[in-house]
Amino acid sequence: MEAALAAAVATAGIKILIEKLIDVLKEEYSLFEGLNGDIRKLQKTLGMIEAYLSDADNKSITQQAVKIWLSDLEDVAFDADNVLDELNYHLLREKVKKMDAPSPKPKNKVLSCLSSCSRSRISRRFKMADTIKQINANFESVNNKATQLGLQNILANALPAAVDTSDETDSLSVDPIFIGRDGDVTELVDMLTQTPPQEEKRTFSIVALVGMGGMGKTTLTRKVFNHERVKDRFGSLIWVHVSQTFDPIILFKKILSTFTSHEGQSREAILRKLQKALKGKTYLLVLDDVWNEDVPKWEDFMNSMSGVTSTKGNGIIITTRSQNVASIVNPLEYTLSDLSINDCWSIIKVKAFHGNEEVPPKFEIIGKTIAEACQGLPLAANVVGGVLRRCKSEEEWRLISVNCLSDAEGAERIKKILNLSFDYLPSPSLKKCFAYCSIFPKGHWFMKQQVIEQWMAEGFLQQDERNEMEDVGNKFFNILMHNSLMQVAKLDGYGNEEICVMHDLVHDLASSVLSNNVDGSTPVRYMFLEEETSHISKDVSKHLRTLFLKGGTSGIKFSDFQCLHNLTLGESYTELQLPNSIRELIHLRNLDLSNTSFKDLPEWIGELSHLQSLRVSHAMDQKLPNTLKYLVNLRHLYIEYNVELPAEIGRLTSLQTLPYFTVGEEKGYRIEELGNLKNLKGELAIKNLERVRDKEEALKANLLQKQNFSELRFEWGGNCSGENNDESVLEGLRPHANLKKLTIEGYKGEIFPTWLRNEPQGSGLPLRNLIELNFDYCLQCEEITLDHLPNLRSLYITGLKSLKCLSKKFFYNNCNLSYLHIAECDMLTALPDGLDTLNSLHSLIIERCEKLKSIGKPSCEGGENQGIFSRLSIVDCGELMELPYQMLESWAPTIEFLKLEGLRSLTNLPMLIDCLSKSPCLRELTIRGVPNLMSAGSVENWKLGSLWKLEIYVSDEWSKETSVAINGILEGCCNSLHTLKLRGVENWEWLPQSIQHLTSLSFLKLENIGIEELPQWFGNLSALSWLNLYGCTKLRCLPSADALKLLIKLKKLEIINCPKLSIDLEWSNRPSLEIMVDGNRIRIS
Repeated sequence: MEAALAAAVATAGIKILIEKLIDVLKEEYSLFEGLNGDIRKLQKTLGMIEAYLSDADNKSITQQAVKIWLSDLEDVAFDADNVLDELNYHLLREKVKKMDAPSPKPKNKVLSCLSSCSRSRISRRFKMADTIKQINANFESVNNKATQLGLQNILANALPAAVDTSDETDSLSVDPIFIGRDGDVTELVDMLTQTPPQEEKRTFSIVALVGMGGMGKTTLTRKVFNHERVKDRFGSLIWVHVSQTFDPIILFKKILSTFTSHEGQSREAILRKLQKALKGKTYLLVLDDVWNEDVPKWEDFMNSMSGVTSTKGNGIIITTRSQNVASIVNPLEYTLSDLSINDCWSIIKVKAFHGNEEVPPKFEIIGKTIAEACQGLPLAANVVGGVLRRCKSEEEWRLISVNCLSDAEGAERIKKILNLSFDYLPSPSLKKCFAYCSIFPKGHWFMKQQVIEQWMAEGFLQQDERNEMEDVGNKFFNILMHNSLMQVAKLDGYGNEEICVMHDLVHDLASSVLSNNVDGSTPVRYMFLEEETSHISKDVSKHLRTLFLKGGTSGIKFSDFQCLHNLTLGESYTELQLPNSIRELIHLRNLDLSNTSFKDLPEWIGELSHLQSLRVSHAMDQKLPNTLKYLVNLRHLYIEYNVELPAEIGRLTSLQTLPYFTVGEEKGYRIEELGNLKNLKGELAIKNLERVRDKEEALKANLLQKQNFSELRFEWGGNCSGENNDESVLEGLRPHANLKKLTIEGYKGEIFPTWLRNEPQGSGLPLRNLIELNFDYCLQCEEITLDHLPNLRSLYITGLKSLKCLSKKFFYNNCNLSYLHIAECDMLTALPDGLDTLNSLHSLIIERCEKLKSIGKPSCEGGENQGIFSRLSIVDCGELMELPYQMLESWAPTIEFLKLEGLRSLTNLPMLIDCLSKSPCLRELTIRGVPNLMSAGSVENWKLGSLWKLEIYVSDEWSKETSVAINGILEGCCNSLHTLKLRGVENWEWLPQSIQHLTSLSFLKLENIGIEELPQWFGNLSALSWLNLYGCTKLRCLPSADALKLLIKLKKLEIINCPKLSIDLEWSNRPSLEIMVDGNRIRIS
């Protein structure tokens, strides 16, 4: 099986190379007279070979002779690719040289090329002719060998590669081992049986169960299918195994077979029988193992099922590996998670010890290591458990641990399941991309964009009229993810996959199909070196196309790596200068220096004409060389914020990624350079906008036409000479409506541009897709009017020193706001009414707005709370008099973080504190610098069972009655509080008694508490690990030795500015306790 898969990937790789060679010949080499005959001959030969490969791609290749032929063809194709790529490199170099030396206007391309050729170029032309003849001869030889082998007959008689190899499933099989999925069963049964009223009116409710092969989707569905509540809910239960062939007629026959026979009937007859069988019945239909992504086929099936169904409230469960399938059927999606290590170990124990034997401790240690290797896959745990059943010795278990799930008996079953996902990949290029990922070690985090650029450098991604290479790569990556061959590890700010990982078993599959010297007969083309190695032989280096030197090497000579397309140097690469030998890597497409210590780039970097992606060192702080402008194929440039760009960056017309652009005053540095970069996308910061004269000059950046930007940042510096033209400049920087995030910093205009504040004009809303908006230190702006940003979710306003107000209808017009952050707005006196109408509000933070008196009145209608508000922080707003009780009351049930600090004028805090009794989700509470903490009502029934961190700073105005409120809070969280910080004021001689009941307290800080000794009940704080005493000037002694004995987890005692405190020997002689006094560690003997 592995050999057939490897042959399939080899075929896919060669097809990519052949197609690329044909395209190159069509585009480039028809320019040269005298070569057309050879080129046409070569194209014909390549076309014949491509036809063989197209046939081979659909067949299971097992004959050794064909495999050898494929290997020979791959070598010839790689050699041809390198030769033609070298010739193309020299053509590029000639074009670059003409940039700075304009030549007379040519009559045609051929004359232009010949007239500018030096003797060396003419010599190169003749060399090229010989080279193409040699390539032709090599391919003809391979083609003749195919004829001699009778390759057409062999391929004609070969079995199809993509056959349905999945086992038929049923609803009746007994699964003796079912561990770790009971919660999933309950949740799925609830989804099917507790149908909301609106769903009851629908004919079908569809649930899609998504997960990679071996996750236990079928087993879980079988449990749900046979659950008593499901049987009570549905009159009929129907199980259909679908697999790769999604034929509605076959499915109807399988459904009908549940009720009656159907031999030799037409579709019409089958549907009429099915209609009769289902009449008056509610049913649950399971479609197990669905692969179909053909929307018309699914609609055809569902339309017919709707036609034969006479009842409402029926259910359909679909199990699938593909999120695409799930999205087509528009279901309630349920993604199956990995099992825990303990659950995998439980499965292994049941299989290996028959479920009733005691497990020896030594076996358990090894077994848990094996369970971890199963990586949450129930199938893997079952298979390896079956193998371990026959292993009676500890040594045998260790051997299985080493070879876990790779050589173990039964692993073929796992591979068979995973191979289906590979077989179903829709293109040869995608199969090659998948296999390529195996060159990275297991557990590697794949940065999506980096992987796409690596695929691109290898030539796996071919652009067409509609899609750039990056678009194709993005599509490929998503397919791998949707087919569970990649798993999401981290999302970016917009919910897109940013980092992914590959399951170890999937990695094994990818490794088995990669043609990378697996049998010792083919050259190694891809290499990842985790640790330092002494030497890479010349025989190996000359074939390498990808090299990752994470650990570095000693004295490596890069000129030996003649074919390198991808080069990454890691953090252990100790050289301080980029080695000169890299300049000879003429095929290089992707150079990643981001984790090195290089301070600058050499001038010769401009000679790497094929370079598509360049990531410079994080340590780089020098200006990039002027020769960078010659990298005309550069598509992605990644640089740190302090690196200075060279002049004429606008020449890099292929550029898509440019993190920032600093505007200069001299030609070549002006904002017009951005105008030529029509393909820019992603994120861009434009700095020093004070150097742009007016709107007309700003328009030369042509931002409105750059529709692929997701984030823009406009920055004005502090050095501004002459007239303030910021308003005119910002008006000319209008972005495309696709923009998702905008930051404006240092802007000195009094009003914002019309495209941000005015009515929509012409084609629609100017920034209809904007999600996040940041205003930073726009010092002259007095009012913000944002009336037409329907998708705005996050608004951050910081340092607008002159801001007096937001527009009157601000909150009503931006009703989808989720995050609102206002800080350092010295002149802001009030927020407009309607804050409570933001029913999607998640977080409200207002800080250092000294003149703010009101956050607005509650709306008469009020918002319909979505139950998502979680964070409220109001800090250093000294004139704020009131927080509307109605607002906090509506937020109280879901609030998790509440911080009230520096609110000296607040008058209604007691009422607000009472709202805490309705805050079961509250995790962190901070109260500092507020005038009164007394409760207006009873505190006896407060339930703060989620409170984890509490900070209370006593104010001078507080009376001893305040203790009622503090004790009430502490009693409400006695089992959950982990961190407590309590600060008193001068003469505050009281310590809350409720502290002694905090059984989970780990960190306690007491500051400025005027007691003379800590009480003996401190010994009750059994979880305390860190005690901090700060500024307790009257404190004389710590609790006695008896109390200390109970503080078994105490590891650190920190004392600062407690001059009267003496430390007893019992405390200082405790070995496990670290004592710090005024920053000094002490030991008293």
